[in-house]
Amino acid sequence: MQDMRIKVGTINLQVREYKNVGDAILFLHFGGSNLMMWQRAIPYFEERYHLILADLRGHGKSDKPRTGYHIDEMASDIIGIMDYLGIEEAHVIGSSIGAEIGLSLAADYPEKIKSLSCEGALYSEFGPYGLWEGTESAFKDYTQKRMKKMKEISPQVFPSIDAFVDERKKVFEKYGWWNEYIEAVERYDAFNVEEGQYTQSWGKKAREDYTKHYFEYRFEEYYKRVKCPLLMLPDEGMLENERAKEVMTGLRDLSVQGQIAEISGWVHPYGWLLGADKMSERILSFLEELK
Repeated sequence: MQDMRIKVGTINLQVREYKNVGDAILFLHFGGSNLMMWQRAIPYFEERYHLILADLRGHGKSDKPRTGYHIDEMASDIIGIMDYLGIEEAHVIGSSIGAEIGLSLAADYPEKIKSLSCEGALYSEFGPYGLWEGTESAFKDYTQKRMKKMKEISPQVFPSIDAFVDERKKVFEKYGWWNEYIEAVERYDAFNVEEGQYTQSWGKKAREDYTKHYFEYRFEEYYKRVKCPLLMLPDEGMLENERAKEVMTGLRDLSVQGQIAEISGWVHPYGWLLGADKMSERILSFLEELK
């Protein structure tokens, strides 16, 4: 295992690499998380594949510019990492925002992406492949209110890393989820704003910039350009929603080689930290089928 900072354009990104002779896999985390979220999955892959984990811009130990959070821009960051490491092509495993970035990579850099495992980006917010059932004007009103509310929220600041982690623990304990893996993610995530002040790594301006783009994404425009093998990985809640299943199936059919896998009991996106065995084994099976 090797940790490094890689300069891509004007920013530095934190990267962890597990070298092996096998195909490369890029692991792209969910929003508000960091490369530590893959702790429980890594043992399933590290002996057979060359693994690259990255803190996305604005996350973890990577630089935190105020802008640049469109998934196409963040996909360009990942290409920069691949170029630096001399990786010509790779599989992608993405969760939530990481899946959205993976979708952008597969659509715009088909020569570099061997396969895509998407635990996220399974529907658009609005449009023929969206879950919104109201009018377009009502949707615009909803998004404006969401953005306004985000701008009004003040980030919490804590006097120490321990104080930050203790507060985050309260959130997860409500669901009975707190464990050593989530604690490691949160401890890694504590961002030192200035001496004696710690907050979440993914800052307010970065979240706002990402979210304003998110409401405009029409993922169908990406799926129809995906030529590589695609594995879509919904959680149980999505599988129980008929509209969501219809949308997801429609998106799958836009791609050339898409399939949907059902993982019993999966919770998006924290399943990776609660128990990654079933998900990891299903993705491994998918990758082995491609050989």
